[in-house]
Amino acid sequence: MIAIANLLIDALILLILVSSVMSWFHPDPRNTFVRLVNAVVEPLLHPIRAVMPAVGPFDLSPLVAFAVLMLLQRLLQGAL
Repeated sequence: MIAIANLLIDALILLILVSSVMSWFHPDPRNTFVRLVNAVVEPLLHPIRAVMPAVGPFDLSPLVAFAVLMLLQRLLQGAL
């Protein structure tokens, strides 16, 4: 069970990274892959953005999400 949770957290981290890189290139929002990534990532990043506004042109919400997910991963690994 913890291994599955660990894989899901890894997948979320990867999708957040993909979303961040895609934002540099302004992909077509109608693209199926872009819509899928955004559908998974935005519910995680939106609450962080609501609490922590962008710093100039930089959106730091992915970094916060990385930190939270990695902390959750460590806590799960410590539960073993």
